[in-house]
Amino acid sequence: MSTPEILGFRDQPERTASNSVYTGRLCCDDVQITGDGADAIATFTVTARQLVDAAKTEMLWTDQDVQRGVRPEITNRVEKELSLSRGYPPTDIYVFNAESADDMTEKLLRGQRLFINPLVWNLRPSSFDAYFDATERKIYIYDGKIYLPDSHHRHQAILKAAAIYKSAPNEYPHFDLNKQFKVELYFLKKTDEGNYFFDKNQRPTPTAKSKAYDLTSLDDLSVLAKRVIDLTPSLTGNVNRVTDRLTAQNPNVVTLSTLRETLKHASESEGLDESEIEGFATVASKLFQLLTEVRPELGNLHLAERKRIRSLSLVDAPIMFQGYSALISDFNIDVVKLGLSKATETWRRRLSKLSSAVSYSEDGWTGDFFEKSNPLWTRLGIVKPGVSGRPTVSNNRAARIQAMRALRGVIANSTGTTDIRQFLP
Repeated sequence: MSTPEILGFRDQPERTASNSVYTGRLCCDDVQITGDGADAIATFTVTARQLVDAAKTEMLWTDQDVQRGVRPEITNRVEKELSLSRGYPPTDIYVFNAESADDMTEKLLRGQRLFINPLVWNLRPSSFDAYFDATERKIYIYDGKIYLPDSHHRHQAILKAAAIYKSAPNEYPHFDLNKQFKVELYFLKKTDEGNYFFDKNQRPTPTAKSKAYDLTSLDDLSVLAKRVIDLTPSLTGNVNRVTDRLTAQNPNVVTLSTLRETLKHASESEGLDESEIEGFATVASKLFQLLTEVRPELGNLHLAERKRIRSLSLVDAPIMFQGYSALISDFNIDVVKLGLSKATETWRRRLSKLSSAVSYSEDGWTGDFFEKSNPLWTRLGIVKPGVSGRPTVSNNRAARIQAMRALRGVIANSTGTTDIRQFLP
């Protein structure tokens, strides 16, 4: 074995005053290196005591940008890089399952079998200082942060179990600080930590889709959705990229997973190349901007106003975003035929029919097209009576198709009538 060709590994080890090898802040023993360069993985075994010491010296960190992240309702700036030495991250700020970590802690202390291996570490190239002794099969880590692309809960459980054990060792005969854990050490860039998280947490067993889609750069539709957000002022800072639902305390207009599904149906594709992503993102962004001109409710709102809109209207409902996919698709066809400038002029006129200033009527009802009280939505099966008496909104395939047909019907109406039944399904 030779020194991995990775920026951060030095050619020679540090020396002590007596010229012996300095083993650094952390010594990894009996190291097995698999692969080369960016594909290299080092595996070795550590004890609970070593994990405790590494955490105490602030070597072990999580980066919430490539972890489960900050709760979407937190709008103020918070720390993204957290040292494991602080213990569990505050669950009112960060997405962290304390109950899951506590359950692992209890099993560790009771000596129950727990599938906790391997622990996953990462040293980001060029941001650490280490030496690999190929003869002794040791890695001496002198400086730099070790990030956890995965296994955050497992690390916290081990550290908590060790702390509890140290406070009363006689009470926990099935645990001690020499308990061993296997480590997989990667050498990934920050962006690839996100891809690792996506592969390990989303492909086999879904975590929150919005967060997984936010992290990956390998899923074309996720890349497309994030590009649309970047290009669209009304979506910037207005998309929940962490969880898959919008709580009552979240003023965002849509989740990343819903936006991705909207664009999936609009593009009618599972995969796009780089040029296709940029082109379609431009088209989708322009349509969203036109929609927001007509319906400001799709822009950034204060929480109180967002709550009011959600209670009365479908304009920002997930099912309506699915319906907007039809408009993006149709707009894209016109862009191909007419060019972006002319298509934009045409669609600005068409979308004006969705303005809240336009009153529509059906069965004696008159009002804003998107109002939940519009009998159309009940007739189409999109709004249904709930158990509590309050209306519920369907979000299934049949409802999506009806929403798409309804929106297309309004846009296509050229008679000037406001009688919905004359032009809707």
